[in-house]
Amino acid sequence: MSAAKIIEIAKKEVGYKEGKNNDTKYGVWFKMNNVPWCMEFVQWCIAQAGESAKAKKTAGCQDFEAWAKREDLIVPVNMVQEGDILLFDFTKGGKSEHTGFALGYNPHTHLIDTVEGNTAADGSGSQANGDGVYLKHRAPSTVRYVVRPKWSNK
Repeated sequence: MSAAKIIEIAKKEVGYKEGKNNDTKYGVWFKMNNVPWCMEFVQWCIAQAGESAKAKKTAGCQDFEAWAKREDLIVPVNMVQEGDILLFDFTKGGKSEHTGFALGYNPHTHLIDTVEGNTAADGSGSQANGDGVYLKHRAPSTVRYVVRPKWSNK
């Protein structure tokens, strides 16, 4: 299944750290470097898995959200599963401000396990504009939308 391939690729990036001024290989690949890069990370992983045709190519979380709504790809947060794309609203400002991949819901912690780019390793740094790719554990209340693209079954 392609969602598993995307997650495998994303997990291999855990530990990657940006250079000065948001300099990343994801930004270079996207041809828009030195900007907040969480969506570029998501797009890069999707492309590496050969699934670019299944998701809107954009560097913006709000643009991706609008596309997902138009395509009817939003699922309830309580139905989250591995390979879904999460859009976060940490500040509760009513806008998507960060993104990452769901690894699934953990019934023991009641959190959603994720892999995200451009976030902080711990809770003290910026969650929406950090310094690397990390495994995270997010409260469902931080998720604005769960997006489930129609990945191929390769």
